[in-house]
Amino acid sequence: MNSVWPAAALAVLLSGCATAFPDDLRRTVNRAVTVTELRQNPTAYLGQRVMIGGEILVTRPMPADTEVELLSKPLESDDRPQRGDVSDGRVLVTTAQFLDPAVYAEGRRITVIGTVTGEEERKVGELSYRYPVVSVISIHLWPRDVVVPPYPPAWPYYPWPYYYPWRYRLYGPWPYSWW
Repeated sequence: MNSVWPAAALAVLLSGCATAFPDDLRRTVNRAVTVTELRQNPTAYLGQRVMIGGEILVTRPMPADTEVELLSKPLESDDRPQRGDVSDGRVLVTTAQFLDPAVYAEGRRITVIGTVTGEEERKVGELSYRYPVVSVISIHLWPRDVVVPPYPPAWPYYPWPYYYPWRYRLYGPWPYSWW
């Protein structure tokens, strides 16, 4: 029975280091290719397998495929896109499967392993923007961030006469009471 606890603790610790994709798929990715390099010259990396991640800007289902406009973010050690305002640029991600825009909604974070298939020029506002296009091999949708409100401040619960008004009337002001 004593040998079970160390094995269970080790399993829990190692599960915290897990990534979103299997190791054999991750080994096929060219980690040297960055989104910045892709934006500069997408045609130089045609056919390369890359891993990108970021926040979804728009999900567009189409008759043949689904297109996701992604604001690329640097990846953490577990392949999760970082939070914050740092971005490498925008990328178009295409997949043959249907991705529901209600699930793959604006602001959600995803990580994609895919193949570079080219580039496409579109407008962002009035500016012409060149998007690298990546065709999905595997996609991982990260859970929504849960915002936990801070613990309520202590002032509504202290001093005692305000929290227990009956105490003030019976025993006098707080520092002079007997309890």
